[in-house]
Order: sequence, then C-alpha cells, then structure tokens
Amino acid sequence: MNLYLDDKRVPSMSNSEGRGLGAAYGAKDKWVIVRDYFEFVDFVEKNFDDLDIVSFDHDLACFREGKEYTGKDAVNYLINYCLDHNKKFPNWFVHSDNTAGKNNIIGAVINYLNKVEGVDTSKFRYHHSGIINGLAV
Repeated sequence: MNLYLDDKRVPSMSNSEGRGLGAAYGAKDKWVIVRDYFEFVDFVEKNFDDLDIVSFDHDLACFREGKEYTGKDAVNYLINYCLDHNKKFPNWFVHSDNTAGKNNIIGAVINYLNKVEGVDTSKFRYHHSGIINGLAV
C-alpha cells in the first residue's frame, strides 16, 4: 500500500513522465491519500505493516492549538513509531516543492537510516528524493 501525504495535490501532480517516481506512480488508485498530519498518524497506526511507500509533502496547512504540523512532523512521528515498535523505516519519497522543507525531511530520514538502522546512505546525493527498495531515487 502506498501512502501519499499532501494537503492539496494528487499523485499525478508529483509523479509523471520525467517527474517524481515516474508515470507508473501517478495513478490515484495506486495511493491512499491523507491530507494532514493527524490523518497520517491515524493511518500509520492502523496500517504500518501494509506500507510499501510513503510520499511526503512538507507544507500541509495543518494547525492545531496554534501549532503548525508539517511533513517533517510526520517524518518524526514515523521515525518514533519505528523506534517504539522495532520496525524498519518503509520505502519513502519526498515530493514537496518547498526546497528547505524537503531537505529537512530528507536529512531526518537519511540520518535515522544511517545512525539507527545502519543503512549505507553514502550513495544518496543532493538530487535524490527518497529510497525505494534500497536504491536512491
């Protein structure tokens, strides 16, 4: 099951010929779409073991009690979920157009994979946006 976190877009806007993960991942029926941090948390809690790929946006326009929740918060939640439940981080991709937010998400995941799971991230470069089946994409 593929999980797409974005407040507005649909997968075809992030994945098409020459963009994102490619046209094969653009079809809406290939993804479960969640629109905010809280839907993301609920979905992960109920379906973690069925996750194949998680695709992250950064800017979610999600606020509660004066706090903004972003894709980086979702990544932090997923990292903590993996730590708390002794799980491996799923395949992931960052489709955000926010350059700084995208880099923050990527940095958090790469650091976690390298330091905690022992994944060799040495081939991951600035132009990569995720890791699918052990390969930087």
